[in-house]
Amino acid sequence: MQDLIGYDEIIENSMRSVIYETLKKIEKTGLPGKHYFIVTFLTRFPGVSIPKSLLEKYNEEMTIAVQYQYKSLVVEHDSFKISLSFAGKYEKLTIPYKAVTSFADPSMNFALKFSMSYGDIEELSEAGDFGESNQANKTGKKEKGVAGIDLSAKVISLDAFRKNQNNNTNDNS
Repeated sequence: MQDLIGYDEIIENSMRSVIYETLKKIEKTGLPGKHYFIVTFLTRFPGVSIPKSLLEKYNEEMTIAVQYQYKSLVVEHDSFKISLSFAGKYEKLTIPYKAVTSFADPSMNFALKFSMSYGDIEELSEAGDFGESNQANKTGKKEKGVAGIDLSAKVISLDAFRKNQNNNTNDNS
């Protein structure tokens, strides 16, 4: 059955708002306690801005750590800007939330994995469509784990809980 409502898009947009809200909280106060973030993003996604030297080194995808050596975090509605230290030199990066393929806080064993892949970006660029839709990952490849965290999607069926609840209700009558 075809999803005419667009649940994948709604869920991914909600998950991207988690990144926005999280970064917004640390924008002014910095990272609390032992929190740090691992962010993987598509370097050629529209709106991504990174130095040419980094783009040459990370032609498709790049993973950054937001921990000790960052400054000038600016959180905007559609993207965030940050200066990170690469080989002792601070470089400015602009990353739209839609370019992010994974976001993790290993200190909390928390991770988000998005279905957009580089292959999907190539398909969209050929079609000229970088609109609101996030197409499902057609490659079927699993994302590599970041810092030992499994970033693959986990689906929980609510039917199992409903059956248990119905059984419990029937037992109590």
